[in-house]
Amino acid sequence: MNTPALIATLHTLCAAPLQLGTQLTGDMMLRLGSLTLALFTAIGQLVHQHRDPRLVLAYCDLVEKFAQQIHHEQLATALDAELSGAHALSLESFDQLRAGTCILEGEPQLAVGRTCYKSAGDLLASWLGLNYFEAQRRIDDAHLLIGRRTAQGESCEPRMPQLARLYADGGANRRSITVTARRLEKLEPKDTTFDGTPAQLTARDTDGQLLETHAARALAQLGPNAASKEISTRIGIYKELHCEKQPPALGLFIGPVIDGVHEFTLRTLAAHAQVIRSIRVQSADWRTQAGKAARHATAEPAAFVPDPSPETKAQQPVAHPAATPSTPTWLQPETPMPAWAKPADKQSEADGTPNCTTKPEPTGNHEETVTSELRALNAFMAILTSPASGGKIKPVIPRIFVYMWLSDLQNLAEAHAVTSNGVHLPPGELRRTLAEANIIPVVLGGNSQPLDLGRSRRYHEGYVRAAVLARDRGCIVPDCTTPPDHVEIDHYQRSWADGGTTSVQSGAGLCPDGHHSRHVDQIKIVDVDGLPHVILPAHLDPEQKPRRNTYWGALQLGDAPDHEAAPVAPPDPSGSTDPPGSPEES
Repeated sequence: MNTPALIATLHTLCAAPLQLGTQLTGDMMLRLGSLTLALFTAIGQLVHQHRDPRLVLAYCDLVEKFAQQIHHEQLATALDAELSGAHALSLESFDQLRAGTCILEGEPQLAVGRTCYKSAGDLLASWLGLNYFEAQRRIDDAHLLIGRRTAQGESCEPRMPQLARLYADGGANRRSITVTARRLEKLEPKDTTFDGTPAQLTARDTDGQLLETHAARALAQLGPNAASKEISTRIGIYKELHCEKQPPALGLFIGPVIDGVHEFTLRTLAAHAQVIRSIRVQSADWRTQAGKAARHATAEPAAFVPDPSPETKAQQPVAHPAATPSTPTWLQPETPMPAWAKPADKQSEADGTPNCTTKPEPTGNHEETVTSELRALNAFMAILTSPASGGKIKPVIPRIFVYMWLSDLQNLAEAHAVTSNGVHLPPGELRRTLAEANIIPVVLGGNSQPLDLGRSRRYHEGYVRAAVLARDRGCIVPDCTTPPDHVEIDHYQRSWADGGTTSVQSGAGLCPDGHHSRHVDQIKIVDVDGLPHVILPAHLDPEQKPRRNTYWGALQLGDAPDHEAAPVAPPDPSGSTDPPGSPEES
């Protein structure tokens, strides 16, 4: 048989099961399934022998489609096992099925008296070699997305009908839909359908719609990361408003000491969390001044030695220059300062040459060897141990931007806000935060453009970048999760080299990878009613529709509240009201 004839035969074979219907016996269906698995395995072996990346990518797409369909069949067959009462088969039937000698004609033989398995979950766990909880989880997932069993043993609609339709249509990743359904189920009362009392969904968002409705819409329309974040946010708000579970206690808790490393747990509310996040963001990047300053623990207290009598001077502990005589004894360490933390020897005042014992300053990418977590710790300790005034090392000053709508200022009793690091501020904490003098409110008007940056003029980096990030919140490439502090500002309307201007209107937030992709024309950025939108490559977005990332809450067209005032143009950054210092380059 030649290749065209083989393909034609396979096409006919694919349609045969549906056309023949009941004419196919159970043995025939199992045989067709086994042949399908063998064919799929053989095709995979052929693909693995090739090195053509085009074939590999096309086959990856095919394998993912198989995986999505298999996920559906796993849940559907688990529900079928429950509805058909498969756990009640006789011991002889189980033995014959495993040996392959069972004749699938006539009525199945059921157990007399006690069954071999208590439930369908017990049966699937033993029959498929699964953990019991995994097997039962398949049945429970099927109840959410495929169907449920009534007291009469009949099938009824699933508990999450909207997610079930999305799951059946394959409109989103079926694994993500399943995980979302499980999370929403925890917010609902116990399902009493099997007891004869239909249970309705009760978890609703603040707008009155079911959380399931928002979840189905997010999974269908957003990318995986943005959808997961939006769903998590809505679930978190619902728990705050409705769940009776008390939040963890606030405070600084002392944990265990593991191999000489002390562990602490710090729990704060949103306003204080933003302060810590700001310190973390500014000090974690080794390329920034704050990150370079935090590459060493330069704020350790002096070593306390009661009455040392070392044999040589080299054995004496060296006090840190930042220490002061007023340092309390309980803050002074009991061991000498390690060699890596000691300050470098000063140059000789006589000839200006360095001491012969001084080690050269590390070169290359030494900063990259210090983890961002350690930099953040060093910066945090520098703040705690630095003197109130003076000192050689300037601690990192927390920088807090709060994004809110103009209407929020007129209704602070119910206003919510988001900080530049993504921390959500509920009304109570927002009011307390705005009362502090070092908070910069970024007010947004009806056209989703910044209207006022409050007291931001005192910051030397300028308010142009802050205004762009207030609008874009981060990288605008759809589903990008790059933190806002790593975002670059691109002159997307007209490049700087071609005479473009640096302004809020001409800038767009992009991660480094997205920035390079834009400059090599892998992605396009277009202006849509004053907001920069991204057009992805055709293989990622066949519709070629302008889109904006929603993961960090970037403003979209029409996001402004309905009662907002008429659009007002943002302030002109080229005027005399620029903050002191040189403008930040993008």
